[in-house]
Amino acid sequence: MGIAPANLVGSDAVGLFPADMLDEMLADYVTNPDSSDSWLTDDDNGPVGIAYYAPERLTDGTYNLYLIAIHPDRQGQGRGAALLRYVEQALRTRHERLLLIETSVLPDFEYQRAFYRRCGYVEEARIRNFYQAGE
Repeated sequence: MGIAPANLVGSDAVGLFPADMLDEMLADYVTNPDSSDSWLTDDDNGPVGIAYYAPERLTDGTYNLYLIAIHPDRQGQGRGAALLRYVEQALRTRHERLLLIETSVLPDFEYQRAFYRRCGYVEEARIRNFYQAGE
């Protein structure tokens, strides 16, 4: 694949997802490369950014941005916003309707929430205890 997602966004770098969760996300994409799932990478002599989005099951034209991450050494350079804009443009080109972005409400995720606000996203809903009890 050219990029090791677990090394970039797992506990090794950004620390957003456990490595086994990334393996699960990759499983369908790897076994079915013709799926609508899409992985994007930002490669600057090595992996520095990644985005993964896929259709939301049982919907028409709705996609979920499951992850977007930039290596901490490259954050603040506009790379995350560029990846997000690329995802948005790809979906517009295919005449898709909606992009969902979920994130935690825990204080550790304020950086991510601020990023989405800067990119023009607004909070639509909060589901208590969604990821786990107390979150």
